[in-house]
Amino acid sequence: MGSGRGGDDDEGLKGNRKGKTAWTFVKNASLLVTVVLFFFTIVLVLDAYKFVSVRHAKFARKKLLRTLQYMDPSIIEAHTGMKVLTNEEFKKLQTDLESARKQVREMNTKVQEKFSEVLKASMELQNMKQDIEELKGLIAEKEKEQKEAPPPPAPEPEPAAAAPAEGEAAPAEGEAAAEEPAAAEAAA
Repeated sequence: MGSGRGGDDDEGLKGNRKGKTAWTFVKNASLLVTVVLFFFTIVLVLDAYKFVSVRHAKFARKKLLRTLQYMDPSIIEAHTGMKVLTNEEFKKLQTDLESARKQVREMNTKVQEKFSEVLKASMELQNMKQDIEELKGLIAEKEKEQKEAPPPPAPEPEPAAAAPAEGEAAPAEGEAAAEEPAAAEAAA
């Protein structure tokens, strides 16, 4: 701890008051330099990603790109970790990329067509399910009505005319045939 007269800042100065002002100046100056370097670094990073533009940064970027084309590709590959391509390799990659994009577009259209077919089929299935549910409801209602309604009275059987009465004449064949279809229609 301190000698009792000052705080922890005075430790090591042993009463040298001029040393204290010099030390305070150095601390403040180093803090100021750190802050300035921090903001300078932020500006450089933003400039590298072209969010801000520092004077002459564009010129420096162009100069760097111009000198890179005359450098040995192995040096560039060693420093950046990226492969340097020749113009022929670059053009081949571009044509391969275009053909791959074309194939992807074709496959995407096929997928969209299949998806639309599936969607259409699922909608038809949904509609059929709704129709089935409605029909089940109607059938249940009809069965309920039949159970609640009393059964219709059974029609009394007509006495069969085995032999005509004595005073009546037997009907002719054509008349008997005409009565049978009329009776069938009435029953229906």
